[in-house]
Amino acid sequence: MKNYYHILGIEVGASEEEIRSAFRIKAKTFHPDVNPSEDARERFMECQQAYSFLMDEQQRLNYNSILQSKKISQDELLRRELMYKTWVEHQQRKARARNAMEAVRYDAEGNLLSSKIWRGVNRVYNVIFMLLFLSVIMVPIYNYYQEQQLPEALQRSILFYLAPMLVGVIFLGYGYYYWFILKTDND
Repeated sequence: MKNYYHILGIEVGASEEEIRSAFRIKAKTFHPDVNPSEDARERFMECQQAYSFLMDEQQRLNYNSILQSKKISQDELLRRELMYKTWVEHQQRKARARNAMEAVRYDAEGNLLSSKIWRGVNRVYNVIFMLLFLSVIMVPIYNYYQEQQLPEALQRSILFYLAPMLVGVIFLGYGYYYWFILKTDND
């Protein structure tokens, strides 16, 4: 609840004349035509609201009784303030702990470390398959040269070696393009 007396800078139970003079002073200070600050209009509107509320005698009497019933001792205010500060410190400690845990889970760029690990595993997996496709090309070439040492009747046709080599070349070319060119462009 707003404290209208505090807004006008006067004590509870001030007379109408004191309210009027306090409003004039605040209005001259916070009028938007005089004060260029950003919150001047808002403060001026608060002063007008407080003035119009306190100038109504019945509202002022009711308001004064509410304020009197809500008075809190200084010790109670200090206790509440201490509780609030303790709660804020607790929340700050929790936030620091949460940030520390997040720092463990994420790398410097903000990526999850687990995704970084899986990218590394994927890269190793891709290299292993590239080596496999390379072996699909190299083994038939090696076997062809080994068979060249045998008599011609025991030798197989070159097509027997070309078919797996072509499949290996196709997979190796596609794998290289997909895993190392296309994936690097999209990252």
